[in-house]
Amino acid sequence: MGAFQKGYVVAVVLAIVTVAEYFFATGLSSDDARFAGLAAAAVVKAWLIVQYFMHIARVWRAEEAH
Repeated sequence: MGAFQKGYVVAVVLAIVTVAEYFFATGLSSDDARFAGLAAAAVVKAWLIVQYFMHIARVWRAEEAH
């Protein structure tokens, strides 16, 4: 899978998680369940963004000197 294709897939997953966040925020009656759902969605979205768009793995990878 190419870099652009992977970016599109991640963007679609982020959109799906955002829709799920909406339903967590509006559909759940319990505050604890609402918080757990929103917190889990935030963690998933943060991990996806850091991993695929910010390329955090490159920070610790050895590359040629500049």
